[in-house]
Amino acid sequence: MPAHKIDLWWIPVPDIPVEALYKSCGDILSPDERNRFESQRLRKGQLQFLLTRLSLRYLLSAYQADVQPQQWRILKSETGRPCVDRIQSLLEFNLTHTGQHLLIAFTSAGEPGLDAELSGRSVDAKQVASRYFSIDESRDITDTRPDDQNDLFLRYWTLKEAAVKATGQGLSVALRRFCFSNPTNKTFHFSDTQRMSDDCREEFKFWSSIQDNVALAICLKRHKNIRAGQLKIDSKKLLWPTASASGRLSSLEIEWNET
Repeated sequence: MPAHKIDLWWIPVPDIPVEALYKSCGDILSPDERNRFESQRLRKGQLQFLLTRLSLRYLLSAYQADVQPQQWRILKSETGRPCVDRIQSLLEFNLTHTGQHLLIAFTSAGEPGLDAELSGRSVDAKQVASRYFSIDESRDITDTRPDDQNDLFLRYWTLKEAAVKATGQGLSVALRRFCFSNPTNKTFHFSDTQRMSDDCREEFKFWSSIQDNVALAICLKRHKNIRAGQLKIDSKKLLWPTASASGRLSSLEIEWNET
C-alpha cells in the first residue's frame, strides 16, 4: 500500500441471516472471536461483530495476499484499540459503524481515527454542544441557521471523535479540551491549546465531509516522515453477497468496487 494513502472502505450491512453468515464464514475467526460472537445476546450485536471481523480479515488479506484471512492475529494495542500483530503487517486501521454501514480506514501513513454518524437523525445540537464542546464551537452552532445546525454539530462531533480515536485515548479526553473552527471549509482549523496529546498539532491531518447522508471525519496522527500535502484518501466499497432462499450464502466471492 502506498505510504501516502488512506483507503476508506464502505461496507453496507448485508441482508444476510446471521446464522448463514456464521455457518459460511465463521471458520476464519479465531477461537476468541468465536467466543465473543457467541457471547453476544442480541442478533444485531452478533451481526455487527461478525461483519466487522470477517470484513477486517478479508480486507487485510486483500492488501497482503500471502496471509490468509484466518491467519491474521488481531490484537489490542496498549490503549485498547484493535491492531494487527506487527510481525505480520505494519498496516494501521480504524473502524466505525453507522447502523447502515461498517466503515474501515487502512493506512501505513500513521495512526488513523475514523468516525461517522447518520446525518438525518434528530439531535438537540445546541444542548449537547453546550455540554461537551468548547465555547467557540457551541457559539458557532448557536449562530448558525436552525436548518444547518444539525449538520454542523455532526461535523464537529465526528471530527472530535476521530481525533481522540487517532490518539488512542478515546473519551478519556474531554471533547472541549480541543476545538475546531470552520469545519464546513476545506481549510478549517484545529486548536489543541490544552495539549490533547504530547504531539504538536502539525502532526495531525483531518478530513471532514457529509455524503450519502453520513457525516464522516478522519484524523491521521501521521508519521513524521509523511508530508501532509501528499496524503490522499481513496473511497472503496466492499459488497457482501446476499443469502439464497435456503439461508446459505449464494457465493463467498466478495465484489470489490472503487467509488
